[in-house]
Amino acid sequence: MKDEDAVRKAALNYIEGWYEANTKRMEEAVHQKLVKRRFVSTEEIWALDKPSMINITSEGRGKLPDPSLGKKDITILDIDKNMASVKIVSDKFIDFLHLLKENDQWSIVDALWDYVE
Repeated sequence: MKDEDAVRKAALNYIEGWYEANTKRMEEAVHQKLVKRRFVSTEEIWALDKPSMINITSEGRGKLPDPSLGKKDITILDIDKNMASVKIVSDKFIDFLHLLKENDQWSIVDALWDYVE
């Protein structure tokens, strides 16, 4: 699989896994060292790790009645050797993702997100 296709697959596993409450897909998408953050204010930044992300996925917080209808605009911003940057605009969120390639597998190691306005 070409790197571009593999990066897109990781991004799809992330957003479609969220919409489906599919922990297997989310597990495949995110790296063991995932840090997902949201800037709230100068005094507050929310942060999640992989176990937290898997847990809230399993709770169905992002589950849609028909996951195929969920918005998933994926833009690959750049790929360079073992690093990639991706933007996802979904129904409620904008995510900027940093991915790394380890043992020929792309996974999300860092995410910065906010709500769509």
